[in-house]
Amino acid sequence: MLKTFGAALLVASGLAITTGPALALQTVVTQLDKNTDGSVTCHFAVKLDQGETLAPGESKTTGDFLTLYNFYGLVEGSAKSPAGWEFSSEEFGRTPTLNGYPMVLPVDVPNTPNLTWMVTKPVAAGAQIDSFTATTRVSAMVQGQYTAQVTRQLPAIQGNAAGTPSVAAKASKQALIGALRMPSFLAEAK
Repeated sequence: MLKTFGAALLVASGLAITTGPALALQTVVTQLDKNTDGSVTCHFAVKLDQGETLAPGESKTTGDFLTLYNFYGLVEGSAKSPAGWEFSSEEFGRTPTLNGYPMVLPVDVPNTPNLTWMVTKPVAAGAQIDSFTATTRVSAMVQGQYTAQVTRQLPAIQGNAAGTPSVAAKASKQALIGALRMPSFLAEAK
């Protein structure tokens, strides 16, 4: 009986996950520009859902951010940020952590540039941010990965029965991982 209940719960959970809307920050490539020198400029946009905001922090470990992993052929100094964002490129991409442990596990190839944009001004729920760009010397593109740390607004919960306590609204950090078109190292191997 317990095994049957467990299997039914697993199936119901799977159905709930696949039928619900995607409620998470999305990063997309909006445009690829082929430059006269053979390089390619990639334009990115970030879209938040209605329950997410982006908040700057007191340090790099507490502020919300977005990291694109393994950006092969990065042209030094080519990355641009929209207003309210700060760019950095690190060998090991900044990944959301909890108590020093990674909350998601992206593929991060050593000695390959990772692109990180950290928010410096608050971003409202449901916003779309454009104007992230970076140029690469690699023209072939493959499916890559990104991670993000966002702030999720949790609503207040009212106690229904007598003596049931209410829970105040609060904000919590959330880690995300997703797929994104990225330059391919295979283009350099030819």
